[in-house]
Amino acid sequence: MEISSSDSHDVFIDFSTKDTRYSFVSHLSAAFGRRNISTFLGEDGDATLETDFRLPDDIQSAVERTSVFVVVFSDNYAFSPLCLETLVTFLDRCKDGLVTVIPVFYGDVTPSIVEQQTERFGVAFSNHQSSFSDDRIKRWRNGLIEAAKLQGHESYDQRNDSELVEEIVADVLEQLYPTGKIGIYMRLLGIENLLCKQSHDIYRLGIWGMPGVGKTTIAGAAFHQISQGFETHCLVEDFHANFHKKGLHIFREENFVEKLREKKVLVVLDDVRNPMEAESFLGGFDCFGPGSLIIITSRDKQVLYQCQVEDVYEVPTLNKKEALRLFTRFAFPDKELSDSNLIEVSKKVVEYTNGNPTALCFYGRELKDRSEPEEMEEDFEKIKRCPPREIIDVFKGSYDVLSDNERSIFLDIACFFNGEKLDYVMRILEGCGFFPHVGIDRLVERSLLMILQEKVEMHNLIQDIGREIVNEEKKQMTWPRRVWESSSIKLLLEDNEPKGTEVIEGIFLDTTNINVVVNHMAFENMYNLRLLKIYSSSSETAQELYLPEGLNSLPYELRLLHWEKYPLRSLPQDFDPSHLVELNMPYSQLQNLWGGTKSLEKLKIVNLSHSEQLVEVDELLKACALEQIDLQGCTSLERIPNTDRLKNLQLLNLSGCTSIKSEEITEKIKGLYLEAGLRDTKSESMVFSTLVKLEPEDNTESL
Repeated sequence: MEISSSDSHDVFIDFSTKDTRYSFVSHLSAAFGRRNISTFLGEDGDATLETDFRLPDDIQSAVERTSVFVVVFSDNYAFSPLCLETLVTFLDRCKDGLVTVIPVFYGDVTPSIVEQQTERFGVAFSNHQSSFSDDRIKRWRNGLIEAAKLQGHESYDQRNDSELVEEIVADVLEQLYPTGKIGIYMRLLGIENLLCKQSHDIYRLGIWGMPGVGKTTIAGAAFHQISQGFETHCLVEDFHANFHKKGLHIFREENFVEKLREKKVLVVLDDVRNPMEAESFLGGFDCFGPGSLIIITSRDKQVLYQCQVEDVYEVPTLNKKEALRLFTRFAFPDKELSDSNLIEVSKKVVEYTNGNPTALCFYGRELKDRSEPEEMEEDFEKIKRCPPREIIDVFKGSYDVLSDNERSIFLDIACFFNGEKLDYVMRILEGCGFFPHVGIDRLVERSLLMILQEKVEMHNLIQDIGREIVNEEKKQMTWPRRVWESSSIKLLLEDNEPKGTEVIEGIFLDTTNINVVVNHMAFENMYNLRLLKIYSSSSETAQELYLPEGLNSLPYELRLLHWEKYPLRSLPQDFDPSHLVELNMPYSQLQNLWGGTKSLEKLKIVNLSHSEQLVEVDELLKACALEQIDLQGCTSLERIPNTDRLKNLQLLNLSGCTSIKSEEITEKIKGLYLEAGLRDTKSESMVFSTLVKLEPEDNTESL
């Protein structure tokens, strides 16, 4: 038994010696020790229960002098009567408010296994049946059920034990030394890990994250935690605003910057947006004494690099448990939330805010004391539809500093491309001339965008703020530049004399549950329309657009033309596709595209799959930049254009094109067999590709 030298202990760890004593618990105990948290290890190795079920004296003494009880549920935990009795003893004290119980579900053990006593826990209780009374077993079972419902930590969703240990240590610190700032210790531990790298030289650390995520709070907490280790220290809040309000000279004098030179100092500059301002304020980034620490917070990672930081701590958003605690603290300050329906609505708010603390606090205040779930959800939806100025202002500063191209990319993604594949978004935006290789990187560095699993992801909150910026254009114009609401687009396309449409750059219409009779002149004055997508998010309730008088024209500036189930036999004769990057018209009624050859030098993707009336696509002959052609299921297609000029072609899908003769295919693509490496992905599959990993569909018809 390991016992701290003190009579009282901060933490009691209850665990199965067989499972975790020399692995996980050893690491956890050492981590507590490094932070001066005294620990009692409640091993079950040699100690046993007294005959009257009293705990051994040393364990009983530790129980009465411990503030936090950490119970590690592992495979063999329930086989130990001593562990089970210790657990229920602590749970009794927890009900009296004398101790905090923190469960840890380790290895393959989950809360449901503990609660329902299945797997090894079930085997353990089968063994106990012959040795203990029904009342004793019932007491232990109820204790496990109660503990499984407590807020704890699970190892199966952690990348490694070290992360789980840090999470538990942070939780314990929050219980021992409450600050009222949820999740603060976990973030301080992250900063502490980076500060361990500090040498005797000056060390510069950046703190980076999206607006409202808590950079200021964390920097302030770190400052107060470590400031005693320096000769002098300086915390400068709202650096950017104060620099411009007071001017360099007065600002430096107020903070006694000159007196900091050559000393071992701690300096925190919060909210730096211009690296040159920070450098001029400090008099240089290397003018302090050895061992000095400069912490700089910014929402722009590029600013931090230009401030010559050695490391950057990325502030994570609150996890779901932390976020729910913060929201309910503000929404239900005077009661414990128990209504399952209110909890579900609260979880929707948490999901929407993506764990942003500023947003959670705001929505909590706005939805305070709603007693009915329906009322709370209705009010929340109202706020979502029109983000309040307080929330917009938090993020607007990041938008205002963007270049014109970066703003266009940001708004296009917010309105149209959130969640789409990165290569698709890059291809379209590059066709618009926005230089997305640079612009998307800058949006990521400014915490406005994420690239996850090769997809472009924008937080729900940031997306809605971007859309609100677009909607505010209505104050100066009849129509905003980007339109995505189906009801608005219906009015726009059905109007006989639409006005102000020349400013529109993008239309994305979801035809689910909506009928639209399109005026034949609908696109006549949309000179700046770059993006047109007509689709259905649900195949079951999809509706087709009706064009009883045909379609007179399509805009010259189109880069994306995506129109599912296009109802006409061809595109407008005078349509100029010279800027078109992607033509995506599956399940259309097209017989041909437009007749004759036109400039298609920018066209890279063509998808006319399952257009069963399509006879030929000779118009693609001059599309020398084409990378993919999908004609799958075009059962009336009789010929394909000669592909000799299509040197960039990577995919040609002709599966299900039952009217094409094999000799036609062999003749038309023979040049690409040699020059581009295009091959049939599977014998007679009719899917030709340079992408080796591509597999044809199982139901592909072959000749």
